Amino acid sequence: MPSVDSFNLSRGSLKDAFSLANHDKVEAPLTFLVTNIKPVMVDNEVKRYRLIVTDGIYSCQGLIEEVAMPYVIQNSLSRFAIIKVLGFNVFATQRKLLFLINELVIVGQADTYPESNGLITIDNYFKDHPEDDYLVITKNNQPNANFNTPPVSAGTERQQQQQAPQQQSYQQPPSSGNDEKVVPIDNISPYRNFWTIKARVSYKGDLRTWQNKNNEGKLFSVNFLDESDEIKASAFNDDAENAFKLLEEGKVYFISNAKVKAKNPKFNHLANPYELVIDKGTKIAECYDNSNVPKLSFKFVKLDKIEKLDPNSIIDVIGALKTVNEPFQITARSTGKPFDRRNVTIVDETGYAIDVGLWNATAVGFNIPEGSVIAFKSCKVQDFNGRSLTLTQSGSIIPNPDVSEAYTLKGWYDNEGIKESFTTLKVESTASSSSFSKRITIKDAESGLLGQSDKPDYFTVKASISYTKHDTFCYPACSQKVQYSADTNRPASECNRKLIEQQHDGTWRCERCDINVNEPTYRYIFNCAILDSTSQIWITLFDAEAKKLLGMPASELLKLKQKKDYDESNTEFLDTFANVTFKQFNFRIKAKQDTYNDAVRVRYQCVGVDFLDFNAEADYLSQQLDLLLK
Repeated sequence: MPSVDSFNLSRGSLKDAFSLANHDKVEAPLTFLVTNIKPVMVDNEVKRYRLIVTDGIYSCQGLIEEVAMPYVIQNSLSRFAIIKVLGFNVFATQRKLLFLINELVIVGQADTYPESNGLITIDNYFKDHPEDDYLVITKNNQPNANFNTPPVSAGTERQQQQQAPQQQSYQQPPSSGNDEKVVPIDNISPYRNFWTIKARVSYKGDLRTWQNKNNEGKLFSVNFLDESDEIKASAFNDDAENAFKLLEEGKVYFISNAKVKAKNPKFNHLANPYELVIDKGTKIAECYDNSNVPKLSFKFVKLDKIEKLDPNSIIDVIGALKTVNEPFQITARSTGKPFDRRNVTIVDETGYAIDVGLWNATAVGFNIPEGSVIAFKSCKVQDFNGRSLTLTQSGSIIPNPDVSEAYTLKGWYDNEGIKESFTTLKVESTASSSSFSKRITIKDAESGLLGQSDKPDYFTVKASISYTKHDTFCYPACSQKVQYSADTNRPASECNRKLIEQQHDGTWRCERCDINVNEPTYRYIFNCAILDSTSQIWITLFDAEAKKLLGMPASELLKLKQKKDYDESNTEFLDTFANVTFKQFNFRIKAKQDTYNDAVRVRYQCVGVDFLDFNAEADYLSQQLDLLLK
């Protein structure tokens, strides 16, 4: 193995990184040697690594941030590794200075190491050189309320203590001007106690009321954006009401003293690994100098790439507005509540078209003319009848955005695109030739190892039902309405957990809802085998799909079964299953890896079932024959 010297350590850079005078001159990448490393365990799981790094002159205690942990674990960072640091922060506690690493690359392993006795620790250097102020605020120093005031350094603190040991001055937040010391959003982490960001409100949510069986309250969410990144912030109850009144979408604010926590990816689709919680200690002041704060940040995905994305992915898209359909109403099955909906179609230069679904006031009030260039921020990829998009509640619509992609698209559409035909990503219910061509065989699904990765796979097959398990096809379910947590916009829906019959009084109990009911609601969980000319698999159909296939609710079919058990001459129950056996259907299948009795297997769930359109099937076969005869 090579020696340390051959890797050209960034000598002296650790001192400069912490120095108030030289910090801005330090640029990544920086090359260091790891002289010690220790895992930080939380609930028996490695969450981070503490380490000691040296630049050949100075050494410092460091911490690998959570965002860099997947790379570190995958590449087995060890003692005496040579690392190239691509992103970092500096931070101080009452006792020590810490070097926080949020992006790195392991470039080698050294065979000779400098003696630790000859290295100067960063903590000792700044103790011995009080004239050289370090950059970071310590926990003993309260940050000045003037958000543009430089952080209090060690030397400055000593001066203030000598001049006014019992006083603490506060200034009003600045209305404009110098913001050199404002921290960019991508530097915020739970390990940095004092920070101020200057950011624009890129999305302002509604003030919502939530409740569950134990509690209720109010929730408000907002997204902040600067040149470096975008971050979500939430507030609750009284803090939510105050923040909702104070913050306006599109305006720029100074924000400090908010709590920083790891984001919940289920409810937060931004790329930032953290999110903020606004509470009583949070300081917010409007900034009137907003010239250097972007209005929106996009990461556009071309329309021809959407077909390969995972369902429920959150993306930004831009396209020319090809079609604007009229709004219509749909009713939610779970709540019976009506919603306004409008579908619009956008196209781009890749030759693809995709529908974007708009909801409620956004759908009704949509008035952008066809032919305009339009950007959608935060759309969810849907996998129903092909691929389409739906605008999320935190999403935005920006007509004719001031970005280079918009000018390119406008020129292309006006000159060429308006005359072109496009490939749609939607599969119509009448079945088109493109939907037939996307069907695969069961053997293709098995040989392609679908469902054997970390994420589920989806595919469509034309197959016949060969066998049904009609002895058990439903279960007693709880129909109690359950309100989801405050972190989601989903409405209340049925619990659907399995009920347990109470022998002492004949009632049915739901442990989740902590209630007893006299009669349960029965829901399908129906298993059957399907086969085509290549192979056979077992699939599970839940309530909606089984009800469509068998033509009646589970409770009615259960009554037929009980009637048959009482009168064996009654064939109505078995005829229900016989009517669908050995008949072909189009099945949309979700394949996902599952573990049962310590054995790993692929579980197939039917997420959509359609009766065959024989006219469309015949047209498709005719087209295929024509191609063979050419």
